[in-house]
Amino acid sequence: MSLSYNRHKRLVEIIQANGEVRIRDLMQRFNISEETARRDIKRLEQDGLVARVHGGAVATQQPKLLAISSRAVSERAEKSTIAEIALGLLKPGQNLFFGGGSTILSLASRISALPEMRVVTNMVDTAIAAAEGYRHRVVMLGGDFNVDFRTVTGFTALRTLREQQIDVAFIGVNAVHPNGVFDHEQVGQELAATLCEQARKIVILADHSKFGLSARYRILPHSAITAIITDRRPASDMLDKIEAAGVEVLYPQNRHNPALAST
Repeated sequence: MSLSYNRHKRLVEIIQANGEVRIRDLMQRFNISEETARRDIKRLEQDGLVARVHGGAVATQQPKLLAISSRAVSERAEKSTIAEIALGLLKPGQNLFFGGGSTILSLASRISALPEMRVVTNMVDTAIAAAEGYRHRVVMLGGDFNVDFRTVTGFTALRTLREQQIDVAFIGVNAVHPNGVFDHEQVGQELAATLCEQARKIVILADHSKFGLSARYRILPHSAITAIITDRRPASDMLDKIEAAGVEVLYPQNRHNPALAST
């Protein structure tokens, strides 16, 4: 069995699990040249498994996303870094929305000692974490329950959210692309559209591995986003495009955000 066969087999598994793959990740993971990585992607595209995009490829079939319990243990240091920066944006009395995802959960687990706030969420784990210490009022949206991701979605959740006036909404995404932020699931698109109507500010939490990727659904253009918090400085070309749309990008060396100062 050839080395390239084993590499292609592993590459297909990565695509099926994550829904996307990046050129630079292939180069590092398999110790191959950029030319070889691009050739591998081209082969997968010919097989109908991926569609090439800038910097990598996305799956042409619905990805087999990992459950929240599995994702919570990956990129743990990065999630912690992002959550610590996000804490600096929270103020007493705010009405916040915390979306689903392990990075948002990392933020929710850190707020128990903060002055009282109101937290609206569609994720069970986030509601439990935010309620620790009995300090904050936590509102759990109703709706259709996804057992893998422990989130609620659907008409009921969106209707309840439309009755809320949110100061800052924190949401996670699967990809940060020059044209906006993307998600594998259409429900993320519907939720983001509702938050655009109900939230004064929208903040994206995304670790560095999400930058330069795309996914099936664009949930928000950059023009609808107030800030993106990540764990390291994005590549200059990506950073320039995001900031040109009026988005503040926060990372450990750039934590101050004037746009959020009045929130």
